[in-house]
Amino acid sequence: MNNARAATALPPHFYVSTNLLVTAGSIYAVNVFGLHKDYFFLPVLVLAAVYALLYFVRQCWNGRSHFHIDQGPSVESLFRRALARYLVWLVVLYGGYQLYLLMPLYAGPEHRPTYQFFETFLHWYLWLGMPYFALTLTFKASRTEDFYDPAVRFIHVGKQILRRTLRGDSARSIFYVLRKPYNRKVFLNLLMRAYFIPVMVEQVTPTAMSTLDLLYRQLADHQWLTLFFMLSAMLWLLDIVNATVAYTLESRWLENRSRSIDLTLGGWLVCLSVYPPLNGITGSLFAFAPYVASGRVDDLLIGSITFFYIVKILELGIHVCHIYSDTSLGPSVANITLKKLQTRGPYALIRHPGTTTKLLLWLVQSAAYRKFWTMKFLFGYFIWGLIYVLRALTEERHLSKFAEYRAYRKKVKYRFIPGLF
Repeated sequence: MNNARAATALPPHFYVSTNLLVTAGSIYAVNVFGLHKDYFFLPVLVLAAVYALLYFVRQCWNGRSHFHIDQGPSVESLFRRALARYLVWLVVLYGGYQLYLLMPLYAGPEHRPTYQFFETFLHWYLWLGMPYFALTLTFKASRTEDFYDPAVRFIHVGKQILRRTLRGDSARSIFYVLRKPYNRKVFLNLLMRAYFIPVMVEQVTPTAMSTLDLLYRQLADHQWLTLFFMLSAMLWLLDIVNATVAYTLESRWLENRSRSIDLTLGGWLVCLSVYPPLNGITGSLFAFAPYVASGRVDDLLIGSITFFYIVKILELGIHVCHIYSDTSLGPSVANITLKKLQTRGPYALIRHPGTTTKLLLWLVQSAAYRKFWTMKFLFGYFIWGLIYVLRALTEERHLSKFAEYRAYRKKVKYRFIPGLF
Protein backbone atom coordinates (compact mmCIF):
# COMPACT_ATOMS: atom_id res chain seq x y z
CA MET A 1 0.00 0.00 0.00
CA ASN A 2 1.55 3.32 -0.98
CA ASN A 3 1.85 6.16 1.49
CA ALA A 4 -0.61 8.45 -0.35
CA ARG A 5 -3.35 5.84 -0.08
CA ALA A 6 -2.47 5.03 3.52
CA ALA A 7 -2.45 8.69 4.46
CA THR A 8 -6.14 9.20 3.74
CA ALA A 9 -8.30 10.18 6.70
CA LEU A 10 -11.55 8.62 7.85
CA PRO A 11 -14.79 10.25 6.64
CA PRO A 12 -15.63 13.44 8.58
CA HIS A 13 -18.79 12.00 10.15
CA PHE A 14 -16.69 9.35 11.94
CA TYR A 15 -14.54 11.99 13.62
CA VAL A 16 -17.35 14.44 14.36
CA SER A 17 -19.81 11.89 15.77
CA THR A 18 -17.09 10.19 17.84
CA ASN A 19 -15.97 13.54 19.25
CA LEU A 20 -19.53 14.55 20.03
CA LEU A 21 -20.34 11.28 21.82
CA VAL A 22 -17.13 11.26 23.87
CA THR A 23 -17.32 14.92 24.88
CA ALA A 24 -21.03 14.79 25.72
CA GLY A 25 -20.47 11.53 27.61
CA SER A 26 -17.64 13.13 29.58
CA ILE A 27 -19.81 16.06 30.59
CA TYR A 28 -22.53 13.63 31.64
CA ALA A 29 -20.03 11.58 33.69
CA VAL A 30 -18.72 14.70 35.44
CA ASN A 31 -22.30 15.77 36.16
CA VAL A 32 -23.38 12.38 37.52
CA PHE A 33 -20.24 11.21 39.32
CA GLY A 34 -18.83 14.60 40.30
CA LEU A 35 -15.34 13.93 38.98
CA HIS A 36 -12.67 16.33 40.19
CA LYS A 37 -11.50 18.92 37.69
CA ASP A 38 -7.97 17.45 37.85
CA TYR A 39 -9.33 14.63 35.69
CA PHE A 40 -9.86 17.05 32.82
CA PHE A 41 -7.65 14.95 30.54
CA LEU A 42 -9.90 11.86 30.70
CA PRO A 43 -12.07 12.89 27.70
CA VAL A 44 -8.82 13.51 25.79
CA LEU A 45 -7.59 9.99 26.53
CA VAL A 46 -10.99 8.42 25.84
CA LEU A 47 -11.26 10.20 22.50
CA ALA A 48 -7.73 9.08 21.58
CA ALA A 49 -8.63 5.48 22.49
CA VAL A 50 -11.77 5.54 20.35
CA TYR A 51 -9.89 7.04 17.39
CA ALA A 52 -7.25 4.31 17.78
CA LEU A 53 -9.96 1.65 17.78
CA LEU A 54 -11.51 3.06 14.59
CA TYR A 55 -8.16 3.00 12.81
CA PHE A 56 -7.38 -0.52 14.02
CA VAL A 57 -10.77 -1.78 12.82
CA ARG A 58 -10.07 -0.23 9.41
CA GLN A 59 -6.61 -1.80 9.36
CA CYS A 60 -8.00 -5.28 10.09
CA TRP A 61 -11.17 -4.98 8.05
CA ASN A 62 -10.20 -3.63 4.65
CA GLY A 63 -6.43 -3.29 4.79
CA ARG A 64 -6.45 0.43 3.96
CA SER A 65 -3.34 1.04 6.01
CA HIS A 66 0.40 0.54 5.69
CA PHE A 67 0.35 -0.97 9.18
CA HIS A 68 0.06 -4.72 9.74
CA ILE A 69 0.12 -7.27 12.55
CA ASP A 70 3.57 -8.79 12.91
CA GLN A 71 3.07 -12.48 13.56
CA GLY A 72 6.68 -13.48 14.02
CA PRO A 73 8.79 -11.19 16.22
CA SER A 74 10.96 -13.00 18.74
CA VAL A 75 10.49 -12.09 22.39
CA GLU A 76 14.10 -10.93 22.60
CA SER A 77 13.83 -8.69 19.52
CA LEU A 78 10.50 -7.25 20.64
CA PHE A 79 11.82 -6.51 24.14
CA ARG A 80 14.97 -4.84 22.80
CA ARG A 81 13.09 -2.59 20.37
CA ALA A 82 10.42 -1.70 22.93
CA LEU A 83 13.02 -0.94 25.62
CA ALA A 84 14.97 1.40 23.31
CA ARG A 85 11.83 3.42 22.53
CA TYR A 86 10.73 3.39 26.15
CA LEU A 87 14.00 4.84 27.41
CA VAL A 88 14.24 7.49 24.68
CA TRP A 89 10.72 8.80 25.29
CA LEU A 90 11.21 8.66 29.06
CA VAL A 91 14.13 11.07 28.67
CA VAL A 92 12.16 13.29 26.23
CA LEU A 93 9.03 13.44 28.38
CA TYR A 94 10.90 14.06 31.63
CA GLY A 95 13.09 16.67 29.92
CA GLY A 96 10.00 18.43 28.57
CA TYR A 97 8.41 18.43 32.01
CA GLN A 98 11.52 19.95 33.59
CA LEU A 99 11.69 22.53 30.82
CA TYR A 100 8.17 23.73 31.64
CA LEU A 101 9.10 23.93 35.34
CA LEU A 102 12.21 26.00 34.65
CA MET A 103 10.82 28.46 32.09
CA PRO A 104 9.44 31.71 33.63
CA LEU A 105 6.82 31.82 30.87
CA TYR A 106 5.08 28.81 32.45
CA ALA A 107 5.54 29.78 36.10
CA GLY A 108 2.01 31.05 36.79
CA PRO A 109 -0.80 29.02 38.42
CA GLU A 110 -2.74 29.10 35.15
CA HIS A 111 -0.20 26.61 33.81
CA ARG A 112 -0.95 24.06 36.51
CA PRO A 113 -2.97 21.88 34.05
CA THR A 114 0.18 21.41 31.95
CA TYR A 115 2.16 20.23 34.99
CA GLN A 116 -0.76 18.03 36.06
CA PHE A 117 -0.94 16.47 32.61
CA PHE A 118 2.80 15.74 32.50
CA GLU A 119 2.93 14.41 36.06
CA THR A 120 0.04 12.03 35.49
CA PHE A 121 1.24 11.01 32.05
CA LEU A 122 4.77 10.30 33.32
CA HIS A 123 3.39 8.22 36.21
CA TRP A 124 1.32 6.10 33.83
CA TYR A 125 4.16 5.92 31.33
CA LEU A 126 6.56 4.38 33.86
CA TRP A 127 4.21 1.39 34.27
CA LEU A 128 2.50 1.15 30.90
CA GLY A 129 5.20 2.37 28.51
CA MET A 130 6.85 -1.02 27.89
CA PRO A 131 3.57 -2.91 27.29
CA TYR A 132 2.43 -0.05 25.02
CA PHE A 133 5.52 -0.23 22.80
CA ALA A 134 5.44 -4.04 22.71
CA LEU A 135 1.80 -4.02 21.59
CA THR A 136 2.43 -1.21 19.13
CA LEU A 137 5.38 -2.94 17.47
CA THR A 138 3.29 -6.12 17.18
CA PHE A 139 -0.10 -4.85 16.07
CA LYS A 140 0.99 -1.67 14.24
CA ALA A 141 4.12 -2.91 12.51
CA SER A 142 5.47 -0.83 9.63
CA ARG A 143 8.91 -0.53 8.08
CA THR A 144 8.10 3.05 7.08
CA GLU A 145 7.19 3.96 10.64
CA ASP A 146 10.28 2.18 11.96
CA PHE A 147 12.51 4.36 9.78
CA TYR A 148 10.73 7.62 10.61
CA ASP A 149 10.01 6.81 14.25
CA PRO A 150 11.20 9.86 16.28
CA ALA A 151 12.76 7.55 18.89
CA VAL A 152 14.80 5.85 16.17
CA ARG A 153 15.86 9.28 14.85
CA PHE A 154 16.93 10.37 18.35
CA ILE A 155 19.00 7.21 18.77
CA HIS A 156 20.53 7.65 15.32
CA VAL A 157 21.48 11.28 16.00
CA GLY A 158 22.92 10.39 19.42
CA LYS A 159 25.03 7.57 17.96
CA GLN A 160 26.33 9.79 15.15
CA ILE A 161 27.30 12.59 17.54
CA LEU A 162 28.97 10.14 19.96
CA ARG A 163 30.87 8.41 17.15
CA ARG A 164 32.17 11.69 15.71
CA THR A 165 33.09 12.97 19.18
CA LEU A 166 35.13 9.85 19.97
CA ARG A 167 36.78 10.14 16.59
CA GLY A 168 37.95 13.65 17.49
CA ASP A 169 35.98 15.41 14.76
CA SER A 170 35.43 19.16 14.82
CA ALA A 171 32.33 20.63 16.44
CA ARG A 172 31.01 21.53 12.99
CA SER A 173 31.36 17.94 11.85
CA ILE A 174 29.85 16.56 15.06
CA PHE A 175 26.64 18.54 14.70
CA TYR A 176 26.43 18.25 10.93
CA VAL A 177 24.10 15.31 11.47
CA LEU A 178 21.48 17.78 12.74
CA ARG A 179 21.43 19.45 9.33
CA LYS A 180 20.00 16.37 7.67
CA PRO A 181 16.45 17.33 6.62
CA TYR A 182 14.48 14.63 8.38
CA ASN A 183 16.46 14.92 11.61
CA ARG A 184 15.71 18.65 11.64
CA LYS A 185 12.05 17.91 10.99
CA VAL A 186 11.88 15.55 13.95
CA PHE A 187 13.36 18.10 16.36
CA LEU A 188 11.26 20.96 14.97
CA ASN A 189 8.13 18.84 15.28
CA LEU A 190 9.00 18.16 18.92
CA LEU A 191 9.49 21.91 19.46
CA MET A 192 6.16 22.69 17.79
CA ARG A 193 4.31 20.17 19.94
CA ALA A 194 5.99 21.47 23.11
CA TYR A 195 4.71 24.94 22.20
CA PHE A 196 1.14 23.82 21.55
CA ILE A 197 0.66 21.37 24.43
CA PRO A 198 0.05 24.14 27.03
CA VAL A 199 -2.04 26.10 24.51
CA MET A 200 -4.44 23.17 24.12
CA VAL A 201 -4.28 21.44 27.50
CA GLU A 202 -4.93 24.62 29.49
CA GLN A 203 -8.17 25.32 27.65
CA VAL A 204 -9.83 22.00 28.47
CA THR A 205 -10.71 22.58 32.14
CA PRO A 206 -12.08 26.16 31.93
CA THR A 207 -14.12 25.33 28.82
CA ALA A 208 -15.53 22.16 30.40
CA MET A 209 -16.35 23.99 33.64
CA SER A 210 -17.98 26.82 31.69
CA THR A 211 -20.08 24.32 29.75
CA LEU A 212 -21.24 22.64 32.96
CA ASP A 213 -22.00 25.96 34.65
CA LEU A 214 -24.09 27.09 31.69
CA LEU A 215 -25.81 23.69 31.61
CA TYR A 216 -26.86 24.06 35.25
CA ARG A 217 -28.09 27.60 34.62
CA GLN A 218 -30.06 26.46 31.59
CA LEU A 219 -31.70 23.69 33.60
CA ALA A 220 -32.55 26.22 36.32
CA ASP A 221 -33.85 29.23 34.38
CA HIS A 222 -34.69 27.89 30.89
CA GLN A 223 -33.52 31.11 29.21
CA TRP A 224 -32.81 31.05 25.49
CA LEU A 225 -29.70 33.18 25.84
CA THR A 226 -28.18 30.75 28.35
CA LEU A 227 -28.89 27.94 25.89
CA PHE A 228 -26.99 29.78 23.14
CA PHE A 229 -23.98 30.32 25.41
CA MET A 230 -24.06 26.70 26.59
CA LEU A 231 -24.14 25.33 23.03
CA SER A 232 -21.32 27.67 22.03
CA ALA A 233 -19.18 26.52 24.97
CA MET A 234 -19.95 22.89 24.09
CA LEU A 235 -18.82 23.46 20.51
CA TRP A 236 -15.54 25.00 21.64
CA LEU A 237 -15.03 22.06 23.99
CA LEU A 238 -15.43 19.64 21.06
CA ASP A 239 -12.76 21.54 19.17
CA ILE A 240 -10.36 21.81 22.12
CA VAL A 241 -10.58 18.14 23.12
CA ASN A 242 -9.96 17.04 19.54
CA ALA A 243 -7.03 19.45 19.09
CA THR A 244 -5.53 18.36 22.42
CA VAL A 245 -5.52 14.76 21.21
CA ALA A 246 -3.85 15.82 17.96
CA TYR A 247 -1.09 17.91 19.54
CA THR A 248 -0.28 15.92 22.68
CA LEU A 249 -0.57 12.35 21.38
CA GLU A 250 1.24 11.41 18.19
CA SER A 251 1.03 7.65 17.82
CA ARG A 252 0.92 4.80 15.34
CA TRP A 253 -2.45 3.90 16.83
CA LEU A 254 -3.77 7.33 15.89
CA GLU A 255 -1.94 7.19 12.53
CA ASN A 256 -1.10 10.87 12.94
CA ARG A 257 2.67 11.01 12.59
CA SER A 258 3.84 14.35 11.23
CA ARG A 259 5.26 13.41 7.84
CA SER A 260 6.66 16.88 7.17
CA ILE A 261 7.00 20.26 8.83
CA ASP A 262 7.41 23.77 7.46
CA LEU A 263 11.07 24.73 7.76
CA THR A 264 10.61 28.44 6.97
CA LEU A 265 10.71 31.21 9.59
CA GLY A 266 7.83 33.03 7.88
CA GLY A 267 5.57 29.99 8.11
CA TRP A 268 6.25 29.65 11.84
CA LEU A 269 5.76 33.36 12.59
CA VAL A 270 2.44 33.58 10.72
CA CYS A 271 1.19 30.50 12.54
CA LEU A 272 2.34 31.30 16.08
CA SER A 273 1.22 34.95 15.92
CA VAL A 274 -2.40 33.88 16.52
CA TYR A 275 -1.72 31.58 19.50
CA PRO A 276 -0.75 32.33 23.12
CA PRO A 277 1.46 33.93 24.19
CA LEU A 278 2.36 35.66 20.90
CA ASN A 279 -1.25 36.52 20.09
CA GLY A 280 -1.08 38.97 22.99
CA ILE A 281 1.41 40.98 20.97
CA THR A 282 -0.70 40.66 17.81
CA GLY A 283 -3.81 41.74 19.73
CA SER A 284 -2.06 44.75 21.23
CA LEU A 285 -1.10 45.95 17.75
CA PHE A 286 -4.36 45.13 15.96
CA ALA A 287 -7.76 45.26 17.66
CA PHE A 288 -9.54 41.92 17.82
CA ALA A 289 -13.02 42.61 16.45
CA PRO A 290 -15.07 40.06 18.49
CA TYR A 291 -14.16 42.00 21.63
CA VAL A 292 -16.86 44.52 20.67
CA ALA A 293 -19.54 41.86 21.27
CA SER A 294 -20.70 43.09 24.66
CA GLY A 295 -23.97 41.16 24.68
CA ARG A 296 -25.92 44.36 25.44
CA VAL A 297 -28.85 45.11 23.17
CA ASP A 298 -28.22 48.86 23.42
CA ASP A 299 -24.82 48.43 21.73
CA LEU A 300 -26.29 46.77 18.62
CA LEU A 301 -26.82 48.48 15.27
CA ILE A 302 -30.51 47.75 15.79
CA GLY A 303 -31.43 47.95 19.46
CA SER A 304 -33.90 45.10 19.40
CA ILE A 305 -33.97 41.81 21.31
CA THR A 306 -35.35 40.16 18.16
CA PHE A 307 -32.34 41.35 16.16
CA PHE A 308 -30.06 40.13 18.96
CA TYR A 309 -31.54 36.61 18.79
CA ILE A 310 -31.30 36.58 15.00
CA VAL A 311 -27.59 37.40 15.27
CA LYS A 312 -27.11 34.68 17.90
CA ILE A 313 -28.88 32.05 15.79
CA LEU A 314 -26.77 32.98 12.76
CA GLU A 315 -23.62 32.94 14.88
CA LEU A 316 -24.48 29.49 16.26
CA GLY A 317 -25.07 28.10 12.76
CA ILE A 318 -21.69 29.34 11.51
CA HIS A 319 -20.06 28.08 14.70
CA VAL A 320 -21.42 24.58 14.04
CA CYS A 321 -19.95 24.71 10.51
CA HIS A 322 -16.58 25.85 11.86
CA ILE A 323 -16.33 23.14 14.51
CA TYR A 324 -17.48 20.52 11.99
CA SER A 325 -14.67 21.61 9.65
CA ASP A 326 -12.04 21.53 12.39
CA THR A 327 -13.03 18.19 13.91
CA SER A 328 -13.34 16.65 10.42
CA LEU A 329 -9.55 16.35 10.61
CA GLY A 330 -9.71 14.07 13.65
CA PRO A 331 -6.32 13.48 15.31
CA SER A 332 -4.56 14.93 12.26
CA VAL A 333 -5.28 18.55 13.20
CA ALA A 334 -1.98 20.35 12.79
CA ASN A 335 -0.25 23.64 12.13
CA ILE A 336 2.73 23.90 9.74
CA THR A 337 2.86 20.09 9.40
CA LEU A 338 1.43 17.37 7.16
CA LYS A 339 -0.25 14.39 8.78
CA LYS A 340 -3.29 13.03 6.95
CA LEU A 341 -5.18 14.83 4.20
CA GLN A 342 -8.92 15.22 4.63
CA THR A 343 -10.55 15.42 1.18
CA ARG A 344 -14.20 14.79 2.08
CA GLY A 345 -16.98 16.76 3.74
CA PRO A 346 -16.33 20.52 3.71
CA TYR A 347 -12.83 19.84 2.35
CA ALA A 348 -14.40 18.55 -0.86
CA LEU A 349 -15.87 22.03 -1.44
CA ILE A 350 -12.97 24.32 -0.49
CA ARG A 351 -9.42 23.73 0.70
CA HIS A 352 -9.60 25.90 3.83
CA PRO A 353 -13.12 25.67 5.30
CA GLY A 354 -11.80 26.27 8.83
CA THR A 355 -10.34 29.63 7.83
CA THR A 356 -13.49 30.71 5.98
CA THR A 357 -15.86 29.75 8.80
CA LYS A 358 -13.66 31.29 11.51
CA LEU A 359 -13.42 34.66 9.75
CA LEU A 360 -17.15 34.58 9.00
CA LEU A 361 -17.90 33.73 12.64
CA TRP A 362 -15.83 36.69 13.85
CA LEU A 363 -17.60 38.96 11.38
CA VAL A 364 -21.08 37.90 12.51
CA GLN A 365 -20.08 38.17 16.18
CA SER A 366 -18.84 41.73 15.80
CA ALA A 367 -20.48 43.41 12.79
CA ALA A 368 -23.86 43.64 14.54
CA TYR A 369 -22.34 46.13 17.02
CA ARG A 370 -21.89 49.84 16.31
CA LYS A 371 -18.38 49.87 17.77
CA PHE A 372 -17.17 47.47 15.07
CA TRP A 373 -17.78 50.13 12.41
CA THR A 374 -14.89 52.29 13.61
CA MET A 375 -11.48 52.47 11.95
CA LYS A 376 -9.77 50.72 14.86
CA PHE A 377 -11.85 47.52 14.69
CA LEU A 378 -12.39 47.49 10.93
CA PHE A 379 -8.64 47.69 10.42
CA GLY A 380 -8.07 45.10 13.15
CA TYR A 381 -10.50 42.67 11.53
CA PHE A 382 -8.79 43.19 8.17
CA ILE A 383 -5.32 42.48 9.61
CA TRP A 384 -6.44 39.38 11.54
CA GLY A 385 -8.17 38.15 8.40
CA LEU A 386 -5.02 38.80 6.39
CA ILE A 387 -2.95 36.79 8.90
CA TYR A 388 -5.28 33.81 8.59
CA VAL A 389 -5.21 34.02 4.80
CA LEU A 390 -1.40 34.09 4.95
CA ARG A 391 -1.52 31.04 7.20
CA ALA A 392 -3.49 29.20 4.54
CA LEU A 393 -1.11 30.30 1.79
CA THR A 394 2.03 29.29 3.71
CA GLU A 395 0.37 25.96 4.51
CA GLU A 396 -0.32 25.39 0.82
CA ARG A 397 3.24 26.32 -0.11
CA HIS A 398 4.48 23.64 2.25
CA LEU A 399 1.92 20.96 1.36
CA SER A 400 2.34 21.49 -2.38
CA LYS A 401 5.68 19.66 -2.14
CA PHE A 402 3.62 16.46 -1.97
CA ALA A 403 2.00 14.87 -5.04
CA GLU A 404 -1.12 13.89 -3.08
CA TYR A 405 -1.78 17.52 -2.13
CA ARG A 406 -1.13 18.74 -5.67
CA ALA A 407 -3.71 16.21 -6.88
CA TYR A 408 -6.16 17.42 -4.22
CA ARG A 409 -5.53 21.04 -5.21
CA LYS A 410 -6.40 20.23 -8.83
CA LYS A 411 -9.60 18.50 -7.74
CA VAL A 412 -10.71 21.21 -5.27
CA LYS A 413 -9.92 24.44 -7.10
CA TYR A 414 -11.17 27.01 -4.60
CA ARG A 415 -9.46 27.95 -1.36
CA PHE A 416 -12.05 29.92 0.62
CA ILE A 417 -15.36 30.46 -1.21
CA PRO A 418 -16.80 27.85 -3.59
CA GLY A 419 -16.98 29.17 -7.14
CA LEU A 420 -15.44 32.54 -6.24
CA PHE A 421 -12.16 32.52 -4.32
